[in-house]
Amino acid sequence: MYGTYQADEAKLVADLKKVCEEAHRVVGQNPLDRYLFIVHNLERGGGGLEHLNSTTLEVGRTTYNTEAGYKSFLNLAAHEYFHLWNVKRIRPVALGPFNYDQENYTHMLWVSEGITSYYAALINERAGYSSRDEYLNKLGESIAGVENTPGNKVQSAAESSFDAWIKQYRPNENSRNSQIDYYSKGEVIGAVLDLNIAEATKGEKHLDDVFRLLYDTYYKKAGRGFTDKEFQDAVATVAGRRYDEFFQNSVYGTKTLDYATALGYAGLALNVSPLNPNGTLGAAFSNRTGRLLVAAVKRDGAAWTGGLNVNDEVLLINGAAPGDETMKQLVNSPVGTEIKLQVRRDGLPREITLKTIADTDRKYQIQPVASPTAAQQRVLARWLGPTK
Repeated sequence: MYGTYQADEAKLVADLKKVCEEAHRVVGQNPLDRYLFIVHNLERGGGGLEHLNSTTLEVGRTTYNTEAGYKSFLNLAAHEYFHLWNVKRIRPVALGPFNYDQENYTHMLWVSEGITSYYAALINERAGYSSRDEYLNKLGESIAGVENTPGNKVQSAAESSFDAWIKQYRPNENSRNSQIDYYSKGEVIGAVLDLNIAEATKGEKHLDDVFRLLYDTYYKKAGRGFTDKEFQDAVATVAGRRYDEFFQNSVYGTKTLDYATALGYAGLALNVSPLNPNGTLGAAFSNRTGRLLVAAVKRDGAAWTGGLNVNDEVLLINGAAPGDETMKQLVNSPVGTEIKLQVRRDGLPREITLKTIADTDRKYQIQPVASPTAAQQRVLARWLGPTK
């Protein structure tokens, strides 16, 4: 533990131990007898980096002072510790041994990082550090994060993985419209895939068994990474059926995942409702040194189709200078409200008239059905473990 922090160290060690034990149960084998967590406690921090036998975590020094902050630390620790298997040993062929003189491209970061994010939350639920309801709420939020990102309909999870070098770490104002994050997309793909496997095997197997097979076949026996096809083959072997269409459409393509059917296998319903009942322009604004600028424009929103651009300076809103009341017209008007903007672009004034439209963003809530069948209960128990 580096830096100043306040924490109940005995509790932290005990909780971290339990997280590690649950992570170990996924694959069921541990190649190490010693693993080191190096935690940097800083004024601001967030993130981690996996190594072969250790990890470096970076957190805010007050992280442990609140329940939410403490749980975020356990989630980060679970994510990086699970990389002990997924990435450092169970890995796509491109991720080692590396050619350090050039980029190493793979379509599989949605597995290496996204499914690791999926397991981090799952491990903490299985360890009892988040309740089942909390876990399902978080999964609903993760689904919303993916489905409310316009780039999800443009870039596939596989493309996002491959483009990491040129796009993921070089975002611009249009990134949300043209890209999807392989962390978040991989997380929800992992959930859907897990539930499909559990249903196909009548609750006997799930995604854990895929990682056990990959560990034995490619890390222990072959001493190498797996190809894209070999990952699909491993899923098929465990499930007893192939999911080639699923991979083609929703991993290498942008077809919306069938969340409702997958959750239904576990006796869960997906409720989808509007996030905002009011109209929207599909634009975000920021105040920079007293100037109101357009910070983002959402694909196919009113601002997008009406010609409003990022970095346009808003001078007048319906003839009035930007202020609290005029800003409400931008973000809290009924559908169909006409808004006239005078903006400055590239030093020149122009007038743009927009009309608010219904907000396409949705809220996703996962709730148990009233009377789950025995088959649904078996799938749920295999997925999330016995009810605590």
